[in-house]
Amino acid sequence: MCVPRPTSLSTLGRPTQRRSERGVADLIAPDAAQVEDVAHLSLLVGRLLLLNGADTEGVQIAVMRFAAAFGCEAHLMVTYEALLLTVVAGDHFRTKIGHRVPAMNVGLTAIDAVNRLVDQAEGGRLGLAEARAGLDAAEHRPPEYARWLVIAALGLTGASLSRLFGGDWPTFAVAWLAGAAGTWLRLDLGRRHVNAITVPFAAATLSGIIGGGAVLLGASGTPSLCLVAPGMIIVPGVPFINGVLDMIRNHMTLAISRLAFAGVVTAAIAFGLFVATALTGVTIPVEAPARAIGVPEDALFSALAALGYAFLFNVPARVAWACVVCGIASHTTRTFCVHLGIDIIVGTLIGALMTGFLAQAFARFFHAPAATFAFPGVVAMVPGAYAFRAAIGCIQIVQQSAAPPLVAETLALGITIVLMVGAIAIGIAVPAVLFAARKIQ
Repeated sequence: MCVPRPTSLSTLGRPTQRRSERGVADLIAPDAAQVEDVAHLSLLVGRLLLLNGADTEGVQIAVMRFAAAFGCEAHLMVTYEALLLTVVAGDHFRTKIGHRVPAMNVGLTAIDAVNRLVDQAEGGRLGLAEARAGLDAAEHRPPEYARWLVIAALGLTGASLSRLFGGDWPTFAVAWLAGAAGTWLRLDLGRRHVNAITVPFAAATLSGIIGGGAVLLGASGTPSLCLVAPGMIIVPGVPFINGVLDMIRNHMTLAISRLAFAGVVTAAIAFGLFVATALTGVTIPVEAPARAIGVPEDALFSALAALGYAFLFNVPARVAWACVVCGIASHTTRTFCVHLGIDIIVGTLIGALMTGFLAQAFARFFHAPAATFAFPGVVAMVPGAYAFRAAIGCIQIVQQSAAPPLVAETLALGITIVLMVGAIAIGIAVPAVLFAARKIQ
């Protein structure tokens, strides 16, 4: 049974409900104009989430929930560059294709804002007019943190990563300066909409030249980390992790796209570092022994690294401390496992599981997406240094006519990268699946 839709602006788009004898809410069927509005806003919900780093399943669920809140059924196909959406309500339907997605960044404040709007719509507290205003505000919201603060924090993250890999204090200072300079260039080129592959190449080249120059001046006893540590903060850890999560959840098309993009960006960073080594004469060895540090020191620098990523990912200030806790739980747990003689891949899985469960708990407590806490927590464990060395090893194989030891080391690095990224993704996915199953029950 259908009745005319309300005409008051205060009730525009707000679904009217009545309870049947079975307790199921039946929505008044929207008319063609409302279906058009719902389709447009549902597509905007999906686009904002995809642009800001949400995983495929999260995008699909949010769009379906938003459309259902206004009495419509949504069918969404997510591709790497665009969204294809069909919204159906009774005899009315609309099919829309979203604009090309220029690049996938990570903006957890935007994801949090969009998810809150979806929750409000689902609870009947939000009409289409309010939803439109809220989504527009989320899209044009200024960054959570000042640009200079992000640059300083990311420089500190690079410096902290150098200490986590066993670098000395002069290397810490060099990595901070080089990481800050690379971040400045990265943000400036990104603001000018420079090609997404050119940006990390340029940032890695600049940070590598600064790090290599410091080595030539004798400012470091761990020269390779002066180049590698600043480059690690550019590694696209979130696309790597999301790609594996999408693969686990059988979203193969987007999984392959994300992983391919992350791989190309990593190769661009490695090539930028290779250019820096060619200009400065400082080499990055393919085979480099790991230097384990003490657990208390690891906890300190893991916290600083996670804080920098929280600034970069635009994590809301009210929950940034929880990201730091997740960062300590992941990396420090892995370091503790390594001290116990446990393999680093198994230690990575254990650390990621710790962060995955903490992220789910924080998500329930703060009513925020689990990704808000999980990504800053585990991204320091993404094997960026391994990826650089593997890429440089590939270049050296071409130059040295495939020397057997070099081939073996490069192949071992590649396998290690796959296993570590998989361990991180599984560690995040398992708690999410368990919590989702518990919610359904």
